Amino acid sequence: MRIEVTSSRGLREGVPNLMRLFNEYQVPASFFFPLGKDLAGHDPMRTWAHRRQTGMRALAYGLFMPAPAFDDESRRIAELARSNGHEIGVIGYSPLAWARHLAHADSDWVAAQLELLKLACGQPPFDASPALAVMDWQTHPDLIGACEASRFRYTSMSRGRMPYLPVLQGQRATVPEIPTTLPTLPEMLRHAGVHAGNVHEYLYAESRHLQPAGHVYSLSADLEGIGALDVMEKLLIMWKGQDGSIRRLGDVLRDIDESTLPRHRMGWGQVAGNRRHVVMQSLEVPA
Repeated sequence: MRIEVTSSRGLREGVPNLMRLFNEYQVPASFFFPLGKDLAGHDPMRTWAHRRQTGMRALAYGLFMPAPAFDDESRRIAELARSNGHEIGVIGYSPLAWARHLAHADSDWVAAQLELLKLACGQPPFDASPALAVMDWQTHPDLIGACEASRFRYTSMSRGRMPYLPVLQGQRATVPEIPTTLPTLPEMLRHAGVHAGNVHEYLYAESRHLQPAGHVYSLSADLEGIGALDVMEKLLIMWKGQDGSIRRLGDVLRDIDESTLPRHRMGWGQVAGNRRHVVMQSLEVPA
């Protein structure tokens, strides 16, 4: 399970709720924490659409109110997550800024963001080369070129089928990418006949389709951690009853010889139920 922590409320309320649920069912997960600021007010349409999860106050963050800093609270809660057996990583610097700007940014912007992230990492409880996720599955060629072992353990910024080594516009990553394989809760809810009362059954059915390294389910501390915690619990019950195990993303790599990972191009595309273009695992290319 890949958990995006992208808002102040998701950090304060959603993550503790999910940790209590995961502890009850004895399952580990990977939490990706923000280290910059909550810039929810910079994208009012998105924040308005998610107001039940983020709260109305978030509409003013970075506009009419100072943008709350994630750093100290993220470190405190990340330490708690790690002490409970979960994997911790980072989700960009300021998650919303990366989600909105990364794909079309210039090289100077990407370099500045990577420097901010580098300065923030390496301080407890985060490693100097943490796992990196990106909100809404976005990337940039310069980010791919920076994905080496001295910076990141692995990345999770695309939709796909199995772990791979990414290539984008001539830039090659040297650390594994672990893509999201399953639909998200909001995506599934946009399908005909799917509603809050049965969405867990549809998601479970999707997870029964075999993938080479198993599935990765991406969830949000805002949504599954607050408004849809009951859906998350139903999914856990169903997954706990099937063969296999629920793992942290980093555990996937322990079962793989990374030297044998295929190299794939990245591209942009759409997945059912998502109006936005996201990064997709594409064709395999020579190593």
